[in-house]
Amino acid sequence: MLSSDIDDWTITFADTGTSATIGERLKAVEPHLAGEEAFLANYADGLTDLWLPDQMDAFDRSGKLASFMVVRSPQSFHIARVADDGNCTAIEPLAESDVWFNAGFFIFRHAIFDHIQPGEELVNEPFRRLIEENALHAYRFDGFWKAMDTFKDQQELDARHQAGDTPWQNRPPQITPAEG
Repeated sequence: MLSSDIDDWTITFADTGTSATIGERLKAVEPHLAGEEAFLANYADGLTDLWLPDQMDAFDRSGKLASFMVVRSPQSFHIARVADDGNCTAIEPLAESDVWFNAGFFIFRHAIFDHIQPGEELVNEPFRRLIEENALHAYRFDGFWKAMDTFKDQQELDARHQAGDTPWQNRPPQITPAEG
């Protein structure tokens, strides 16, 4: 990254402890974000080819307090609809359903800290309050996203890397000069 545009960045590593919730981890870094109107956060256990400026533009247009990237399931599971008596009423591929997953890439306005109480998990209580206030934006993303939660996930991603199949190594869109 030495040849990139990070010369004006400030990076702070904050030890938030091993048992803190995501909400508590965000609250712990609040003093480091004083004066910032908005900031980015992520779970850091997934890879994506998300072009961040696109999500940031959508967030700005939304006027919301928080935004998070949502993706369709990369799994080949099926959703079963089951009645109270146990009868299956429908089955459909999860990837074709209207189910979207939290992919762990967030943009927050500084006011998010006013919505997080001690001990709360970010997507539980604070996000529920944001939903009630119509202040939460879901950024639907259909590009590459893969969680790396298990050893099997790591093996798959390592194998793709060794084969040169690395869609998560995002590069800026190429802008070509207008003709004429």
